Amino acid sequence: MHPLEQLALDVATGRTSPREGERAAALLADREAVTGADLLAWFKTAQWLAHREDQWERALLLGRLLAAAVEALPASTPPYDRARCRSAWTELVHLCLVHRPDGDLFAAGVRAGCEALLAARELGDDDLVGQTLYRLGTLYLDLFSRARDLWWEEHRLWLSLGPEETLAGLPEPYEALDTAEGYLREAVALRTGAGRGYACKALAQALQQRGFLARADGGEGAGLENSTGSPDSVTALCDQALGLIPADDLVARANVEAIRSAEPSPAA
Repeated sequence: MHPLEQLALDVATGRTSPREGERAAALLADREAVTGADLLAWFKTAQWLAHREDQWERALLLGRLLAAAVEALPASTPPYDRARCRSAWTELVHLCLVHRPDGDLFAAGVRAGCEALLAARELGDDDLVGQTLYRLGTLYLDLFSRARDLWWEEHRLWLSLGPEETLAGLPEPYEALDTAEGYLREAVALRTGAGRGYACKALAQALQQRGFLARADGGEGAGLENSTGSPDSVTALCDQALGLIPADDLVARANVEAIRSAEPSPAA
């Protein structure tokens, strides 16, 4: 059994405390028992677990150990590996926070993403820049995406899933959606191919959610920038997304169609 796997098992079963587990994971990295490439592979495993409804807490436990190890990697670690690991941690945080709000965890995900983004820009790696912009954007977006007619009810339900003391540090909904839009606009401009398609989908969702929230607060919904004639309207972005997202990604394509069908008609 790999040392990280054994460590995660020990923490999960209570033989080792989470804090002790993170220290042990950091020690493994410091002693070069694990490399940046090793950690990235383990992050992929954690992300796979996080997509399983009954395994996300296990994924988060593993992710915390991996994040501690990343920060203890020796100076000789390639900057690209370190940046990819931090970007992967941001994505894992995103996947786990959907299930339970936690302000400290959210801040950790944002911090890792911003550090990864800075490193990717310095490395001149546009692919990693675009991916990390997308991950930061969806971190802010998906935690604040709700049904049009039940926006605040669903949001309060999500907040109720975490102890009140863990909610400090979460952004306000308007702030979160505006931040998501900023990251996603950059991602759309930078990414190509399928990556751009996913970014278009997420940007359409961000604009739509901003309109849903405004309506829930008694406003008129989306502004003029979301007019159906605009090249970056929700409908136009959905059309772009469908032209770029692979035909075999049925889930993503269905989500795009759901976003488009939820748009009010021009006369509404």
